[in-house]
Amino acid sequence: MLHLIYRQFLYDPARTLFTCLAIAAVIGLILLLGGFQQGLYEQLRATVMNRGADLILAQSGVANFIATRSIIPQLIRLDVESVEGVKNAYPLTSISAIYRKDGRKNPVYIFVYDKKGGPTSLVDGGHIDEPREIIIDRALAGIYDLSIGDPFVLTDFKFTVAGISKNSAAFFTPFAYIEFDDLIDFYMESDIAADITTFPLLSYLLVELEEGADRNKIAQSIENNIPDVDVFKPETLAENDIKLGRELFGPVLNLLLSIGYVVGLLAVCIIMFTIIHARKRSLAVMRALGFSNAGTAILVAMETAILILMAFPLGMIIAWLTGLFISWIAPLYLVLPLDIIILLRTFFACVVLSILGALLAMYLVSRIEPDIAFKS
Repeated sequence: MLHLIYRQFLYDPARTLFTCLAIAAVIGLILLLGGFQQGLYEQLRATVMNRGADLILAQSGVANFIATRSIIPQLIRLDVESVEGVKNAYPLTSISAIYRKDGRKNPVYIFVYDKKGGPTSLVDGGHIDEPREIIIDRALAGIYDLSIGDPFVLTDFKFTVAGISKNSAAFFTPFAYIEFDDLIDFYMESDIAADITTFPLLSYLLVELEEGADRNKIAQSIENNIPDVDVFKPETLAENDIKLGRELFGPVLNLLLSIGYVVGLLAVCIIMFTIIHARKRSLAVMRALGFSNAGTAILVAMETAILILMAFPLGMIIAWLTGLFISWIAPLYLVLPLDIIILLRTFFACVVLSILGALLAMYLVSRIEPDIAFKS
């Protein structure tokens, strides 16, 4: 039977190639949609994990790092650093702002850091060395054609671009980084808020522990002695942000994925119908020679399953290249089509499509009469 399928593929190689390309395009679409969803969640995870902390302290009652407001008293830093096993507690402040230039507006999420919590990867320029410098994500640099040394005016406060970072965005919002030395000047001289007391001077503390310290024990000690804060492991805070991302964007992204699966099912059904319709006479000959309905249907279903298996690697390549292209023209978005979870889920979906295709084949083949083979 496999030899017969092999001969059928070679009989019309052009049709075999175009069929594989059609199926690969559908697989690539499903992988791309899944990769976009996975990329969104990975950005949320990386935002927390890239801060380089052993523990993260937030305002009591606040359980997220992104898209939330946290304000903690500044003097708490001294209390935290006095806890046994704590090496340092680095301040971090987060501010939401709107960047305006050339008649366009873009939300920006600003991290104000001191030694720890800044950008982890720069594609151009360097770290902040002078007052009123800023590091921006490459998405912002691309949108507004900004380079190292260019002015970056944020709510009437002029920064100078010192560096351009990558992989520093989440919730479709690029990040920017400034140091604490410029925070008060930024509040006082800009029009970001009419009342400076409404904006945070300290949002989080990034806690670095001494080598060999018990993270769970120290976290519990801080919780017991400092009631104004909640203590999180970075991975726990990251999972909270991913959960928030699923709640906000999961419904629409899952809908798009469902549409992708429906398109895949329709594509396989159309391919099955086309294969059987184009080979109706040859299938009728097989029936006339004694092949049963089930045997003929299994042959066509196996052919379709092999086509899907052949198309899957090609679909991976299409999704990977498209993902690279999207990241190149729009670095704000992270697409991970080759994530192992996405690959396994899509492969399982292809198996299901093959089974449904086999059921369709059995139905269509059962309707072919053997006497078609003897008609002109």
